Amino acid sequence: MYATYQTFEDADRHAYSLSGWDQQYDQVGEGSFRSSVKQVATEAVQVFQELANVRMVQRGQLPPGRVSFGLMLGGAAPFSFQGVKVDESALILGGGGKEFVLHSPPQMSLVGVAIDMALLETVADLEGFDLEPDVLAQQVLSIPSAARARAGRRIVASVEAALVQPASFDAPAQKQFAHDVTGCIVDLLAFHVPNREDRLTYACRADIVRRSHELLLAQPEQPLSIMGLCMSLRVSRRTIQNSFQSVTQMNPVAYLRAVRLAHVRRLLTSTAQRDVSVGEAALRWGFSNLGHFASDYKSHFGELPSQTPRAR
Repeated sequence: MYATYQTFEDADRHAYSLSGWDQQYDQVGEGSFRSSVKQVATEAVQVFQELANVRMVQRGQLPPGRVSFGLMLGGAAPFSFQGVKVDESALILGGGGKEFVLHSPPQMSLVGVAIDMALLETVADLEGFDLEPDVLAQQVLSIPSAARARAGRRIVASVEAALVQPASFDAPAQKQFAHDVTGCIVDLLAFHVPNREDRLTYACRADIVRRSHELLLAQPEQPLSIMGLCMSLRVSRRTIQNSFQSVTQMNPVAYLRAVRLAHVRRLLTSTAQRDVSVGEAALRWGFSNLGHFASDYKSHFGELPSQTPRAR
């Protein structure tokens, strides 16, 4: 994994810092150049957030073998990509190796994401979508500004988390990072891709909830992610969400957390403090952050775990 945060006073140095991008940045606005780049790259995904204070024109070729996306987070005026006006209700996209021209305004903030096509198709399949070639062939897609803002915040938060503790980003964490970022992009593409028709019966949905519950019990110390459930059950995230909502009237994250909390409480009430501490009980059921655990426990049961009666 490659993770870095850099600041620049020269447009060429800024452009050169973006690994795998064959491009040039020309400063066309007046003033002293000031910019920054936050960048994280794994085997299958490259993400960067760039900011610059003056108007620029960016020319070059998109990274080969990947599909590239751009989200506008801010600017003193609209952007322009391949002759198309781009504002905060748009998603830029382009295939690998394509030439591009991007005009960026003063005070611009942009998130760029380059994803291996295989990973993009895998995550889209998990989400329950078929990526249509004509959608990926477009250069600018209109998307709701609120959805764009949410995706931008999630991607930037993922980048910043990687930059804070790059040493902790082992292979599983890098894989999760790649899936999370790709999931954000797929969520935006979903506005232009028809959903597969959901014909699951109530019994099928109940079975998905049952199997999810059993997976949790099989590895209590390792909290299940929605992406992990999708891969284990071979269904889309939307199918999992709809199944839990239909059967439990709860979202899957809240339901599975509640089950783990219930098991912690059962462990506390059936053991003495000298045998099993609150912290140990929490860890046995996948709560590694004891502060968050105590808050969740009190919210769920109306008391702190330390106030729960213990066996004697």
